[in-house]
Amino acid sequence: MNINTVDLNLFLVFRAIYVTRSVTQAGDSLNMTQSAVSNALKRLRERFDDPLFVRTPSGMEPTPMAREIIDLVEEGIEKFTRAIDQARRFEPAQSDRRFRLAMNDIGQFVLMPGLLSAAHGIAPGVRFETVGASSAEEARDLLIEGKIDVAIGSWPLFGQGFCRAKMCDETFVVVLGAGHEIVSETLSTEEYLAAEHLTYRPSGASDAALQQTLFAHGLLAQRKVVLTAAHSLGLDRVVASSRLLLTVPSRLARAMVEANAGLRLAHLPFAVTPFQIWMQWHERFDSDSGNRWLRTLTEAVFHSLPLPIVA
Repeated sequence: MNINTVDLNLFLVFRAIYVTRSVTQAGDSLNMTQSAVSNALKRLRERFDDPLFVRTPSGMEPTPMAREIIDLVEEGIEKFTRAIDQARRFEPAQSDRRFRLAMNDIGQFVLMPGLLSAAHGIAPGVRFETVGASSAEEARDLLIEGKIDVAIGSWPLFGQGFCRAKMCDETFVVVLGAGHEIVSETLSTEEYLAAEHLTYRPSGASDAALQQTLFAHGLLAQRKVVLTAAHSLGLDRVVASSRLLLTVPSRLARAMVEANAGLRLAHLPFAVTPFQIWMQWHERFDSDSGNRWLRTLTEAVFHSLPLPIVA
């Protein structure tokens, strides 16, 4: 195949179909008609002498050939994008770029209100999308594939080929109802064990740190757990309207108390080994001016620093 005779826009169509598994959705994402996308796919099939995608009940399934070349196509598109970005710096005030951030629902609850508020004043056209990742491996793959801009959480470091910024050392506190019979600012072990508990177990290292500490103190099996929640939504209302204690990371606890006047904080009767919250990104986006602006803005919001105007 002679590169001089290939319409490079075809590779944008290829990637869009690969990501969406749909000719129609690929067209929507590229602002192309369905017939135009179908025509582009036909030309790609002729070029590669392969179907590339096969229609199935679950969508356009890539062939082995398509799976083999997707990483090369992604790399090529990203290099062209970076070349364009070098010539045109990211301008927050004029941009309508969409940034994708991988985080769990704790991160979304704690970080996104401040991030949206900060961006609205200096980059009103910029959009954000939070993406769930059930494991460090999934978050790492999303960065490699260019499907997200940054990953924020207590995941282990992703290793070679990735950049990182430590956001904080985090630990745990107790959230309880403002009218709870326990009035201590620091609970005793007896008070902690005598109370009934609500537990929330998100993905990441944070829950493991708490579980290990409770086990080390011989308390893991002694807690009276009344409710184990799969999601964080509504936990503040449950705690505010009950006698349950909720042990969660301190930043989540403070955000819950700020949002619900029926809650207050108390310190644990034991120390939990701090765990780290990291922001990580792929090294190929390290010099991207938009990604750099996002990282700077995120750190500013997280640490209450002056907001960046430009990248």
